[in-house]
Amino acid sequence: MKENIIDLNVNELKPGMVVAKEIQEDKKVLISKDVIITDAILMKLKSLYILEKVSVYIDSDSDKIEYKKQDAKQELENVEYTFNEICLSLHETFNKIKNLRSDVIKEVRELTKQLQNEVKDPNIIINDIVFYGSGKDSIYRHGINVAAISNLLGMWLKLDENKIKLLTYSALLHDVGKTKIDDEIFNKPESLTKNDYKIVKSHPILGYNIVKEFTFLDKSVSQGILMHHEREDGSGYPLGIKGDKICEFAKIIAIADVFDAINSNRSYRKKKSPFEAIQIIKKESFGKLDYNYCNVFLSHILNYYMGREVFLNTNKQAKIIQMDINELDRPLLFVDDEFLDLKEHKELYIEKFIL
Repeated sequence: MKENIIDLNVNELKPGMVVAKEIQEDKKVLISKDVIITDAILMKLKSLYILEKVSVYIDSDSDKIEYKKQDAKQELENVEYTFNEICLSLHETFNKIKNLRSDVIKEVRELTKQLQNEVKDPNIIINDIVFYGSGKDSIYRHGINVAAISNLLGMWLKLDENKIKLLTYSALLHDVGKTKIDDEIFNKPESLTKNDYKIVKSHPILGYNIVKEFTFLDKSVSQGILMHHEREDGSGYPLGIKGDKICEFAKIIAIADVFDAINSNRSYRKKKSPFEAIQIIKKESFGKLDYNYCNVFLSHILNYYMGREVFLNTNKQAKIIQMDINELDRPLLFVDDEFLDLKEHKELYIEKFIL
């Protein structure tokens, strides 16, 4: 039995499984090798946000492969279903905001709680956003995805629990101002006109003016909404401020906003590949997005990309072995029983991940 090992996400673990490699945090052993996982141990592991994989024993190689395939698909379906349910609730919440209902903040808190219950495993969330994105829904499902990514980045930046909660409020509501703009603009199949774009660029102020009126809500939430399109070099909107003038929440939401938008189909363009997405984040970290926050984001995202099965433009299947932070879209692959460095084969590129 103990000859086969599989690396599982924490949410995939079940009581009775046996730990194959000791689990450490800050160079301290938390759980030793060959320990049987109990309910208490499982709760402890789920509380460790930085823990992404646990090695356990499994009966056979065939069981290992089948387990991973079935479980990955089921996980993706489950989180997609949950996100869509939360999305419907967010739509209703935004309608109540427009009608000035007083119970809105209670609903935002509940949606945040639901969302945070889903984001304890970063791999599942990144998987969902890479495979599905937010589609053509640039308000509600986009808001859910941006909130999920912002929540993860907040944890990776080691923000305290209350700050992460407020950050998630701000991310959920970051595009609430779009509800004040004609839907026809967002549903156009062609690129926006200059006048359309001018109208769209008003949504941070519209959203800020709505949310700042909520009583007993920390001002950091409305500021994150107001500034999420500001850029480090002052090229953003609506204020054109730069650097330290941009609040912390806005810097985080900006990265999440860009990542989801790139990974999503829109009425006027198709989604980019997962590698184009991280390449754009890397490029924009020089002058547009916060450099340090981008580095933290990318370092964790790269862990998700490593070991993934992919299809090349030749329709060949390959596995990602190593990635270069300076050329994120040209990793080292293993294909046809040999290594293939995409940096040396410019005619080849990765088309998509394999689930």
